Amino acid sequence: MDADQGSILLEAVTFAVLAFGLLLTLSLQLSDLERKQIGLEVIARNSMRYFLLNQDSDLEQAVRYFQQFDDELVDEDLSMTVSCNPSNCESSGAILWLEISSGMNKAKAFGVVQ
Repeated sequence: MDADQGSILLEAVTFAVLAFGLLLTLSLQLSDLERKQIGLEVIARNSMRYFLLNQDSDLEQAVRYFQQFDDELVDEDLSMTVSCNPSNCESSGAILWLEISSGMNKAKAFGVVQ
């Protein structure tokens, strides 16, 4: 029995080190996921703003242009969906929706056509 007295301290320290290691790994992965989400939202908002101010431009080219400024998303393959309400995107007062996605992350931006 005397040989087992010191093992509880060793087991507790080992468990704490493993638990904190797992928590650190999880927090790093979640922060990376959050960073990509914020980057997608910035790209979506800036692309929509640029397109609404300069309607002769192409919205997909605007997305690609702003994508190059984000180090995390510069090499990602972004998918883009555009929808309008009413269905004619060029009519004044139409609401334009832009959705950009990359893997699990999605970001939406909307604007009103002038």
